Amino acid sequence: MSSTRKKSISQKNVERERTENRTLNRVYYVFLLGLAAECWLFLTYRIWAGSALSTGLKWFTALQVLMWLGLAALVLGAAGAYLKRQDRKLRRIFVWAACVGAFFAVSGFIITFFPPGVNTGVAVMCTLVPIAAVLALVYLLYQHECALNTVALAGTMFSVWLRGASAASERWGILVMAGCIAAAAVLGAVIFLTSKAQKDEGKLWKIRVFSVECDYRVVYAVLAAAAVLLLLVAFVPAIAYYLMWVLGVLLFAELVYYTTKLM
Repeated sequence: MSSTRKKSISQKNVERERTENRTLNRVYYVFLLGLAAECWLFLTYRIWAGSALSTGLKWFTALQVLMWLGLAALVLGAAGAYLKRQDRKLRRIFVWAACVGAFFAVSGFIITFFPPGVNTGVAVMCTLVPIAAVLALVYLLYQHECALNTVALAGTMFSVWLRGASAASERWGILVMAGCIAAAAVLGAVIFLTSKAQKDEGKLWKIRVFSVECDYRVVYAVLAAAAVLLLLVAFVPAIAYYLMWVLGVLLFAELVYYTTKLM
């Protein structure tokens, strides 16, 4: 009896060690991908800033071509991952293809269409890549509900800053205002889906999205607070600076809360 119990305990330890090793490998891959993305952006900036006008225009065209190729890889990779979701190896290949395609699609669009030029687009991407890498690490190392709350608060913080920065612009002020309202509506839809997952013990369409020990009160509170702050800054952009501090405190408190739950 005792030998069987010891065997089960050792099996659990082996499974836990395998899970931890897989997580660490994914963290390592995310770090390498983030580093590779930053190197690509640095290369793009150097070619654009340090070459002749004709070479820069050719590189500009190449970025646009890569944008469309990346969009095609994103669509095909996502479709392939869904159709081959039962085949683990093929699914992984399609997911990687979709992720690489998403990077080239998003970076190509921002770099080539972000006003007033390529330098501004590269600067924006150099900021977004580390943020995306940190959010990916939060998803891998923390509970899924922590990742959802972190994305919601980080996105809200960016939207609040953008609304305050564009308040005096006749061109971008209305667009950013509409974007904040749309983001609040998206958070409302996420709250609805969260309630649906809660009724099925953390599963949504038979896919586990929240841990069994998830405290849904925290999730609802964070999502509702983010939606309210988005609506508030959409109509009163003058308070954007103060809302940034509020969101910073909420983000710190939320991460501390989920960190203590991991201990």
